[in-house]
Amino acid sequence: MVEKKPEKKKDNEEVSEPKEKRVDRENRFLKNLFIFFGIVLAGFIIGSFAFSEAVEFQYRGVNFTIVEFCDAKPCLKTYNTKLPVLDKGGRADYNFYLRNDPRKLEEQVPFNGDLQIPKSAAIDVTYNRICQGYSSIAMDNFGILMKIMNVNITAEEGLSCESGINEMQVIVQEGEETKVERIGSACYIIEIKECEVLSGMERFMIEMFVEIRDNSI
Repeated sequence: MVEKKPEKKKDNEEVSEPKEKRVDRENRFLKNLFIFFGIVLAGFIIGSFAFSEAVEFQYRGVNFTIVEFCDAKPCLKTYNTKLPVLDKGGRADYNFYLRNDPRKLEEQVPFNGDLQIPKSAAIDVTYNRICQGYSSIAMDNFGILMKIMNVNITAEEGLSCESGINEMQVIVQEGEETKVERIGSACYIIEIKECEVLSGMERFMIEMFVEIRDNSI
């Protein structure tokens, strides 16, 4: 009887893996895959929350939203707040887009005194720098805010805080430091250094936003 020799496996012949070992390896792969996607999902959720927190904020009770306009580079970052207005018998929101962060502007531009919204006001603007159109933007926004608040505003020349007039007087003039100062009962001097007209006027407007908010509570 001839003994049959066991066949030798060829070098290129595939060796079958035990079923238990293969299943265990596949389970580890799936587990690692799930962990990876879990980390990615968690990072996305945390990142989205952080982004949302950075875009919307409150300053002294007034809601602001950071809005960027990227029609041209670099993008223009603005700080949007809304005021309710009556439009054709219905309620609508008017959007103000400030160029300065209200949180930083409080430190950059001093405001000495408090603010009360009047029924009428007179304004005297002796500041005459153009500053790439910033002056027009600042004055237009100021006028619109006064109109929304139903403040009857008139332009006058030669206003003085020593006149003793009870109505609000706003004097916008050039100075060595950008600041707002109340003198007497209702006279406000907004001093503008060089081309910081948006900073000075927006500092005044922010105080108005806060006053509007406080009166609506």
